[in-house]
Amino acid sequence: MGNSVTRFAKIAAFIVMSIAATESHGLAQSKSGRIDKLITLYHKYGQFNGVILVAQRGQVVYEHAFGQSNFELNSPNTVDTKFEIASITKPMTALLIMQLVEDGKVSLHRKVSDYVSYYPRETGDRITVDQLLNHTSGLQQDIAFPDNPKDVPPIVTKINADLLSNDELVKLIAARPLRFEPGTSYGYSSDGYAVLGAIIEHVTGKSYWQVLAERILEPAGMTKTVPALLTPLILKRASGYRMSFSGTENAPHIGATPAGGLYSTLGDLYRWDRALYTNSLISRRSKDLLFEVRKVNTAYGWKTSEEEWAGKRRKVLRTTGGLPGFVNLLLRVPEQERVIILLSNVRDAVYRLDEIAAAINRILDRAPYELPKRSIAHALAQVIDRSGVTGALARFQQMRARSGKYSLSESEMNSLGYYLLYTRNAIDAAVAIFRLNMEAFPGSANTYDSLGEAYMVSGDKDLAIKNYQRAVELNPTNRNSIDMLKKLRGN
Repeated sequence: MGNSVTRFAKIAAFIVMSIAATESHGLAQSKSGRIDKLITLYHKYGQFNGVILVAQRGQVVYEHAFGQSNFELNSPNTVDTKFEIASITKPMTALLIMQLVEDGKVSLHRKVSDYVSYYPRETGDRITVDQLLNHTSGLQQDIAFPDNPKDVPPIVTKINADLLSNDELVKLIAARPLRFEPGTSYGYSSDGYAVLGAIIEHVTGKSYWQVLAERILEPAGMTKTVPALLTPLILKRASGYRMSFSGTENAPHIGATPAGGLYSTLGDLYRWDRALYTNSLISRRSKDLLFEVRKVNTAYGWKTSEEEWAGKRRKVLRTTGGLPGFVNLLLRVPEQERVIILLSNVRDAVYRLDEIAAAINRILDRAPYELPKRSIAHALAQVIDRSGVTGALARFQQMRARSGKYSLSESEMNSLGYYLLYTRNAIDAAVAIFRLNMEAFPGSANTYDSLGEAYMVSGDKDLAIKNYQRAVELNPTNRNSIDMLKKLRGN
């Protein structure tokens, strides 16, 4: 009798476990299917070309590749394709600094001049390591990006051809004027992370890339992550492209630095994510400092915030990377051990990765979410090619009325206007698009600034002044509008 009861209990328990496992598997399939539908639509609408990995509590929920790694060769992306991750390098640089802090070799409150002997004391004695990590150093944004893309200085060409050592680069950075007194404001600065790289090199006596490999890549098992240098042959490397209204174009290479200089894969970045849940790379105390919610937008390489979820607050960690031909996002929700990794080798006028990740988060939370919509700006560009401005104006109103299927982006419309103004030399069409954008976003100073520029190019001085003036009224610090008003008024 006892054995029969025991056997029955075991069979019942097995049935319950099987049902639970089946339900869990069905739920996972449901989430995976919804994510697949979401990303497939983004790809179909020309809004995502790249790879994606979604995981939770150590289990991969969804992993897929979309589009081309090389458009000229018609080579498809795969989940093993290497993408240039740009500023996602910054959290690794910050992690190296914290390792050196733990070793007693670096202090967050010491000055740059204490570690880099050649750094001018006039500024090096005023900038702390913590300010470099927090983007409050006052250093300029990025020496590798010229102010005027049509007039690139020879030294910038050398930087982006990877011809300078990090020390040579930092000497150039140190000679640039500060944007503000260190510690008094926030200004995102890739230059600051190049300086952090110099500190790492001078403290360890090794190259930044060697220290990174020894202290992060090898311990985390990131065997496919390599410096994003221009000349070496890199197996399965994705080419970078930018999307314009003319079509897909090759994007220029930007020099590899400790601010943004790595190729990596979904798998390697996932291994890094998992390692950050352990103390193998850094202590719990240092991780608390790395992931602390701060007043500034980006600190210690991470954009850290808290959001309301299920009646309580949860921490969300984001790190992003953008170059002319690449755009990336790695989002972590530590409470759920959740990670969303999006790597794309096509950069468009609109950054959509945050909205993609937000929808995926809602799918995983079993909350309502929105599917992507077609771009009004891109649709208008096609209508202008076929039917001219008159056809585009009529089509615009139709698409606005179908807000459930089409999305209107101020930045995309602005880009379309400039494409028509300068690339196509279609001045009347550009004015029409800028006017539509201004009417759709009347509170934006930038829409009036762009419309003023179009009127100036068309020779209508009075309307140019009127729109530049409105831009200044909406944003008194709009430097371009202020300068153009002086020029147009002759003062």
